[in-house]
Amino acid sequence: MEGIIMAYDLEKYRAKREKVLGVRRRGLSFGAAAALVAVVIILGLGLVAVPRIISYFSTRNLDDAIYKQAQSQTWEQEVVAGIEGLDGVRKAVADNHGRRLVVTFDRNETGPEKFKVVFGRAGIRAELLNRVGHRERMTILEKEAEFETP
Repeated sequence: MEGIIMAYDLEKYRAKREKVLGVRRRGLSFGAAAALVAVVIILGLGLVAVPRIISYFSTRNLDDAIYKQAQSQTWEQEVVAGIEGLDGVRKAVADNHGRRLVVTFDRNETGPEKFKVVFGRAGIRAELLNRVGHRERMTILEKEAEFETP
């Protein structure tokens, strides 16, 4: 039986070697620590980015149309409710002491031409002052609120 060489089995004597060498296993391995840090970073970025992404997708098709009556009168609640009842209109609000009407609508479903029909039925001559993206208008309102004095 000379010539038979047995391969050294590392696993068989691992515990004895570690005991003799004084190797102690404590804490997390480097791979586990790196994975934990990566998960924390990804979750942190997700918590910051996800609400903004949801907000963008919920308002990306919204526009605001701002109207003023030709006679500079206040808007009647029946007209505001009639506009708000149209398909695609999210919100209609009398703004600026009731002199302006701000209509928030989904531009894929409706538009200012349908609002003119409602104004015509009510016998109101209304002028479109501005049509702006809803997110842009919200940004402008936030900036204006910063400059207002309490």
